[in-house]
Amino acid sequence: MKQVTLGDWQVSAIGYGCMGLSQAYDPCTEEDGIRTLNAVLDMGYTHLDTAALYGFGANEQLLNRAVGHRRSEFFLASKCGLYRNADGQREINGRPEVLRKTCEDSLRRLGTEVIDLYYLHRKDPNVPIEDSVGTLMDLRDEGKIRFIGLSEVAPDTLKAALAMTPVAALQSEYSLWTRNPEGEILDLCEAHNVTLVAYSPVARGFLGGVVRDMSALGAKDIRHAMPRFQGEHFANNLKRLEALDVIAEELGITAVQAGLAWLLAQSDSILPIPGTRFIERAKENLMAATLQLSPGDVARIGDAIRPDLISGERYNETILREIDSEKHRFVGNANAAV
Repeated sequence: MKQVTLGDWQVSAIGYGCMGLSQAYDPCTEEDGIRTLNAVLDMGYTHLDTAALYGFGANEQLLNRAVGHRRSEFFLASKCGLYRNADGQREINGRPEVLRKTCEDSLRRLGTEVIDLYYLHRKDPNVPIEDSVGTLMDLRDEGKIRFIGLSEVAPDTLKAALAMTPVAALQSEYSLWTRNPEGEILDLCEAHNVTLVAYSPVARGFLGGVVRDMSALGAKDIRHAMPRFQGEHFANNLKRLEALDVIAEELGITAVQAGLAWLLAQSDSILPIPGTRFIERAKENLMAATLQLSPGDVARIGDAIRPDLISGERYNETILREIDSEKHRFVGNANAAV
């Protein structure tokens, strides 16, 4: 199976995103989460991705309970800078003392002495990136983390970080219908040996075609708040999915596998991390790393679902305003809280 470099490690070319086991989608029992996490290691995943934010720490605890005894079998990533504050609220905070405490809390919840890859989950607009990255460098020097990562940052922010230290990974949403990293960010990653870790690589389950009626989703499912899954936007997008389904059927693969294989074909620096609570889906995702598609097939897949054909934003405006890589869109807007 294809491998991808992360830091100076080789990991499975498809990683596993743990978030959905603890938040965002339909509730998952602890028993099911433990079963799924052990199954993904058994089938060949060697990279697990979590964060302090996910379930406000519950996801890290679940990972420890489920596979802490198998710690040597996987490369572990977690994140700081987006967490639950003292008031119990979600907060972006990149201050050094907060990042340090978040790391200490994560180490405790994960039951490990070192986190292999530690991301700044979001850039804090009120804290210079040099201060936040400097703290991650200190944590690395102290042996609490091995490699530094950034998430959803603009090119200038990545450049500033790279001027200070090597950056092992940049995590960003990247899929057939969200291609924001293409261009300067991907070029920077390739030039500086930064692995582009693609979250939501199967478009939050959209490519799987399972969700065709939003009313069937739980009330707290985060997709209800995402414009692409709402009303006419969603109806228009489902029509685009039909074209991908036809291509996938011709190739003898699933639409999800087509989307993941397309991502892997874009660069050797890309590592998708789809998440699922279903073991069969996890197998389907991992098998995409074994596919050999022709350049023509890759191009056909890419043309089937392009961002210019997709209706609606990936997030609502409130969330978009929080993201460093998106803020250029609000420059000059007097109402923009940036």
